[in-house]
Amino acid sequence: MTFLRNIAIIFVVIYLIILGLLYVFQRKVLYIPPPIYLTPAAVELPEAIETPQGWWIAPSDDTKPVIMFFHGNGSAVFSNHDIYRDFAARGYGVYAQGYPGYPGYDGKTTQVSVVEAAREGYSYVRGQGVDERRIVYYGTSLGTGVAAQLTTYQKPALLIMEAPFNSAADMAQMRFPIFPARALTKDKFDSAAALSGGDVPMLWLHGTQDGVIPMAQGQRLYDGYSGEKSQLIIPGGQHTNLWAKGGRERIYKMISDHLN
Repeated sequence: MTFLRNIAIIFVVIYLIILGLLYVFQRKVLYIPPPIYLTPAAVELPEAIETPQGWWIAPSDDTKPVIMFFHGNGSAVFSNHDIYRDFAARGYGVYAQGYPGYPGYDGKTTQVSVVEAAREGYSYVRGQGVDERRIVYYGTSLGTGVAAQLTTYQKPALLIMEAPFNSAADMAQMRFPIFPARALTKDKFDSAAALSGGDVPMLWLHGTQDGVIPMAQGQRLYDGYSGEKSQLIIPGGQHTNLWAKGGRERIYKMISDHLN
Protein backbone atom coordinates (compact mmCIF):
# COMPACT_ATOMS: atom_id res chain seq x y z
CA MET A 1 0.00 0.00 0.00
CA THR A 2 2.86 2.36 0.83
CA PHE A 3 4.33 1.76 -2.62
CA LEU A 4 1.03 2.51 -4.34
CA ARG A 5 0.54 5.62 -2.20
CA ASN A 6 3.97 6.88 -3.14
CA ILE A 7 3.27 6.27 -6.82
CA ALA A 8 0.01 8.18 -6.51
CA ILE A 9 1.75 11.08 -4.78
CA ILE A 10 4.42 11.21 -7.48
CA PHE A 11 1.73 11.16 -10.17
CA VAL A 12 -0.16 14.02 -8.50
CA VAL A 13 3.02 16.08 -8.09
CA ILE A 14 3.98 15.60 -11.75
CA TYR A 15 0.42 16.41 -12.83
CA LEU A 16 0.40 19.63 -10.80
CA ILE A 17 3.84 20.66 -12.08
CA ILE A 18 2.77 20.18 -15.71
CA LEU A 19 -0.52 21.96 -15.03
CA GLY A 20 1.34 24.88 -13.48
CA LEU A 21 3.75 25.13 -16.40
CA LEU A 22 0.89 25.05 -18.90
CA TYR A 23 -0.91 27.80 -17.02
CA VAL A 24 2.15 30.03 -16.70
CA PHE A 25 3.36 29.57 -20.28
CA GLN A 26 0.00 29.21 -22.05
CA ARG A 27 0.49 32.36 -24.09
CA LYS A 28 3.74 30.90 -25.44
CA VAL A 29 1.61 28.06 -26.79
CA LEU A 30 -1.18 30.27 -28.13
CA TYR A 31 0.95 33.00 -29.73
CA ILE A 32 3.82 31.90 -31.98
CA PRO A 33 5.12 35.00 -33.79
CA PRO A 34 7.61 34.58 -36.63
CA PRO A 35 11.18 35.63 -35.78
CA ILE A 36 11.49 38.35 -38.43
CA TYR A 37 9.62 41.31 -39.84
CA LEU A 38 9.26 41.80 -43.58
CA THR A 39 8.43 45.22 -45.02
CA PRO A 40 5.89 45.77 -47.81
CA ALA A 41 8.81 46.24 -50.22
CA ALA A 42 10.30 42.91 -49.16
CA VAL A 43 7.10 41.08 -50.14
CA GLU A 44 6.73 43.15 -53.34
CA LEU A 45 3.72 45.09 -52.12
CA PRO A 46 4.99 48.67 -52.41
CA GLU A 47 1.49 50.15 -52.40
CA ALA A 48 1.06 49.12 -48.76
CA ILE A 49 1.67 51.87 -46.21
CA GLU A 50 3.02 50.93 -42.78
CA THR A 51 0.87 52.45 -40.03
CA PRO A 52 1.39 52.29 -36.25
CA GLN A 53 -0.86 49.20 -36.04
CA GLY A 54 -0.80 47.55 -39.47
CA TRP A 55 -0.56 47.92 -43.23
CA TRP A 56 -2.90 50.06 -45.32
CA ILE A 57 -3.71 49.78 -49.01
CA ALA A 58 -6.19 52.42 -50.15
CA PRO A 59 -9.14 51.33 -52.31
CA SER A 60 -9.17 52.51 -55.91
CA ASP A 61 -12.24 54.64 -55.16
CA ASP A 62 -14.80 55.15 -52.43
CA THR A 63 -17.26 52.65 -53.90
CA LYS A 64 -14.90 49.74 -53.27
CA PRO A 65 -14.92 47.61 -50.11
CA VAL A 66 -12.11 47.67 -47.58
CA ILE A 67 -11.02 44.35 -46.10
CA MET A 68 -9.75 44.37 -42.53
CA PHE A 69 -7.57 41.24 -42.39
CA PHE A 70 -6.68 39.43 -39.14
CA HIS A 71 -3.92 36.82 -39.39
CA GLY A 72 -3.34 33.57 -37.53
CA ASN A 73 -1.24 32.90 -34.45
CA GLY A 74 1.82 31.65 -36.32
CA SER A 75 1.69 34.37 -38.97
CA ALA A 76 2.39 38.09 -39.00
CA VAL A 77 1.13 41.21 -40.72
CA PHE A 78 3.12 40.38 -43.87
CA SER A 79 2.28 36.67 -44.10
CA ASN A 80 -0.84 36.94 -46.26
CA HIS A 81 0.57 39.40 -48.77
CA ASP A 82 -0.63 37.30 -51.71
CA ILE A 83 -4.22 37.71 -50.52
CA TYR A 84 -3.71 41.46 -50.05
CA ARG A 85 -2.30 41.66 -53.57
CA ASP A 86 -5.32 39.86 -55.02
CA PHE A 87 -7.71 42.19 -53.24
CA ALA A 88 -5.76 45.26 -54.31
CA ALA A 89 -5.82 44.07 -57.92
CA ARG A 90 -9.61 44.30 -57.78
CA GLY A 91 -9.44 47.82 -56.43
CA TYR A 92 -10.34 46.79 -52.89
CA GLY A 93 -8.77 48.49 -49.93
CA VAL A 94 -6.92 46.36 -47.37
CA TYR A 95 -6.06 46.99 -43.76
CA ALA A 96 -3.80 44.17 -42.48
CA GLN A 97 -3.88 44.24 -38.70
CA GLY A 98 -0.67 43.91 -36.71
CA TYR A 99 -0.67 42.34 -33.23
CA PRO A 100 1.27 43.68 -30.22
CA GLY A 101 4.29 41.51 -29.57
CA TYR A 102 4.44 40.28 -33.16
CA PRO A 103 7.10 41.32 -35.71
CA GLY A 104 6.97 45.06 -36.27
CA TYR A 105 4.85 45.87 -33.22
CA ASP A 106 5.85 46.40 -29.61
CA GLY A 107 3.92 45.24 -26.59
CA LYS A 108 2.68 42.11 -24.88
CA THR A 109 0.38 39.78 -26.79
CA THR A 110 -2.91 39.18 -24.99
CA GLN A 111 -6.52 39.10 -26.05
CA VAL A 112 -7.03 42.56 -24.57
CA SER A 113 -4.03 44.09 -26.36
CA VAL A 114 -4.80 42.46 -29.71
CA VAL A 115 -8.45 43.49 -29.67
CA GLU A 116 -7.51 47.02 -28.62
CA ALA A 117 -5.09 47.16 -31.57
CA ALA A 118 -7.93 46.00 -33.83
CA ARG A 119 -10.16 48.77 -32.50
CA GLU A 120 -7.42 51.29 -33.25
CA GLY A 121 -7.08 49.73 -36.69
CA TYR A 122 -10.79 50.21 -37.29
CA SER A 123 -10.50 53.84 -36.25
CA TYR A 124 -7.62 54.27 -38.69
CA VAL A 125 -9.69 52.84 -41.54
CA ARG A 126 -12.62 55.10 -40.73
CA GLY A 127 -10.19 58.00 -40.54
CA GLN A 128 -9.30 57.39 -44.18
CA GLY A 129 -12.85 58.33 -45.08
CA VAL A 130 -14.10 54.76 -45.51
CA ASP A 131 -17.85 54.33 -45.04
CA GLU A 132 -18.57 51.80 -42.30
CA ARG A 133 -20.99 50.05 -44.68
CA ARG A 134 -18.04 49.10 -46.91
CA ILE A 135 -15.84 47.47 -44.26
CA VAL A 136 -15.40 43.69 -44.28
CA TYR A 137 -13.74 41.70 -41.49
CA TYR A 138 -11.73 38.72 -42.71
CA GLY A 139 -10.20 36.52 -40.03
CA THR A 140 -8.18 33.38 -40.45
CA SER A 141 -7.44 30.92 -37.62
CA LEU A 142 -6.69 32.99 -34.48
CA GLY A 143 -7.69 36.05 -36.51
CA THR A 144 -11.28 34.80 -36.57
CA GLY A 145 -11.31 35.23 -32.81
CA VAL A 146 -10.04 38.80 -33.19
CA ALA A 147 -12.63 39.56 -35.87
CA ALA A 148 -15.42 38.12 -33.72
CA GLN A 149 -14.40 40.23 -30.73
CA LEU A 150 -14.22 43.35 -32.88
CA THR A 151 -17.86 42.86 -33.90
CA THR A 152 -18.86 43.52 -30.29
CA TYR A 153 -17.51 47.08 -30.71
CA GLN A 154 -18.37 47.79 -34.32
CA LYS A 155 -20.22 45.55 -36.76
CA PRO A 156 -18.83 45.12 -40.26
CA ALA A 157 -20.83 44.88 -43.47
CA LEU A 158 -19.67 41.27 -43.84
CA LEU A 159 -17.77 38.76 -41.70
CA ILE A 160 -15.49 36.14 -43.28
CA MET A 161 -14.35 33.36 -40.96
CA GLU A 162 -11.66 31.09 -42.39
CA ALA A 163 -10.82 28.01 -40.27
CA PRO A 164 -12.41 29.44 -37.11
CA PHE A 165 -12.80 27.96 -33.64
CA ASN A 166 -15.76 28.16 -31.31
CA SER A 167 -13.48 29.51 -28.59
CA ALA A 168 -9.79 29.31 -27.73
CA ALA A 169 -10.79 27.76 -24.41
CA ASP A 170 -12.51 24.92 -26.28
CA MET A 171 -9.36 24.43 -28.35
CA ALA A 172 -7.22 24.33 -25.21
CA GLN A 173 -9.47 21.70 -23.64
CA MET A 174 -9.29 19.63 -26.81
CA ARG A 175 -5.48 19.82 -26.88
CA PHE A 176 -5.03 19.06 -23.17
CA PRO A 177 -8.00 16.86 -22.22
CA ILE A 178 -6.61 15.60 -18.90
CA PHE A 179 -6.33 19.14 -17.53
CA PRO A 180 -9.04 21.72 -16.67
CA ALA A 181 -7.74 23.79 -19.57
CA ARG A 182 -11.03 25.47 -20.44
CA ALA A 183 -11.36 26.99 -16.97
CA LEU A 184 -7.72 28.10 -16.82
CA THR A 185 -7.48 29.71 -20.26
CA LYS A 186 -6.57 33.38 -19.92
CA ASP A 187 -7.34 34.52 -23.48
CA LYS A 188 -10.57 32.71 -24.25
CA PHE A 189 -11.42 34.40 -27.56
CA ASP A 190 -15.00 33.21 -27.13
CA SER A 191 -16.24 33.74 -30.67
CA ALA A 192 -19.58 32.02 -30.02
CA ALA A 193 -20.39 34.48 -27.24
CA ALA A 194 -19.13 37.48 -29.20
CA LEU A 195 -21.32 36.60 -32.18
CA SER A 196 -24.36 35.61 -30.16
CA GLY A 197 -27.46 37.33 -31.51
CA GLY A 198 -25.44 38.75 -34.40
CA ASP A 199 -27.07 39.88 -37.61
CA VAL A 200 -23.99 40.39 -39.80
CA PRO A 201 -23.83 38.18 -42.93
CA MET A 202 -21.17 35.56 -42.26
CA LEU A 203 -19.24 33.24 -44.55
CA TRP A 204 -17.56 30.22 -42.95
CA LEU A 205 -14.74 28.43 -44.79
CA HIS A 206 -13.04 25.26 -43.59
CA GLY A 207 -10.99 22.43 -45.06
CA THR A 208 -11.84 18.82 -44.35
CA GLN A 209 -8.16 18.04 -43.72
CA ASP A 210 -7.44 20.91 -41.35
CA GLY A 211 -4.95 19.49 -38.87
CA VAL A 212 -4.77 22.60 -36.70
CA ILE A 213 -8.39 23.58 -36.04
CA PRO A 214 -10.76 20.66 -36.64
CA MET A 215 -13.72 21.37 -38.88
CA ALA A 216 -15.99 20.40 -35.99
CA GLN A 217 -14.92 23.60 -34.21
CA GLY A 218 -15.96 25.74 -37.17
CA GLN A 219 -19.17 23.73 -37.57
CA ARG A 220 -20.10 24.36 -33.96
CA LEU A 221 -19.58 28.09 -34.37
CA TYR A 222 -21.52 28.13 -37.64
CA ASP A 223 -24.43 26.09 -36.30
CA GLY A 224 -24.78 28.40 -33.31
CA TYR A 225 -24.80 31.58 -35.37
CA SER A 226 -28.28 33.08 -35.72
CA GLY A 227 -27.57 35.65 -38.44
CA GLU A 228 -27.47 35.27 -42.20
CA LYS A 229 -24.80 32.72 -42.99
CA SER A 230 -23.31 30.55 -45.71
CA GLN A 231 -20.49 28.04 -45.81
CA LEU A 232 -17.78 26.65 -48.05
CA ILE A 233 -16.38 23.28 -47.04
CA ILE A 234 -13.32 22.45 -49.15
CA PRO A 235 -12.62 18.71 -49.56
CA GLY A 236 -8.96 18.07 -48.86
CA GLY A 237 -8.45 21.66 -47.75
CA GLN A 238 -5.87 22.17 -45.03
CA HIS A 239 -5.35 25.01 -42.58
CA THR A 240 -3.58 27.55 -44.76
CA ASN A 241 -4.51 26.80 -48.37
CA LEU A 242 -8.22 27.60 -48.56
CA TRP A 243 -7.77 30.87 -50.46
CA ALA A 244 -6.10 29.06 -53.35
CA LYS A 245 -8.45 26.06 -53.27
CA GLY A 246 -11.67 27.90 -54.05
CA GLY A 247 -11.94 30.30 -51.16
CA ARG A 248 -10.88 33.31 -53.22
CA GLU A 249 -13.71 33.00 -55.75
CA ARG A 250 -16.34 32.39 -53.08
CA ILE A 251 -15.17 35.36 -51.04
CA TYR A 252 -15.21 37.62 -54.10
CA LYS A 253 -18.80 36.54 -54.80
CA MET A 254 -19.86 37.07 -51.19
CA ILE A 255 -18.41 40.57 -51.19
CA SER A 256 -19.96 41.38 -54.55
CA ASP A 257 -23.39 40.10 -53.47
CA HIS A 258 -23.46 42.08 -50.24
CA LEU A 259 -21.57 45.29 -50.98
CA ASN A 260 -22.69 46.19 -54.50
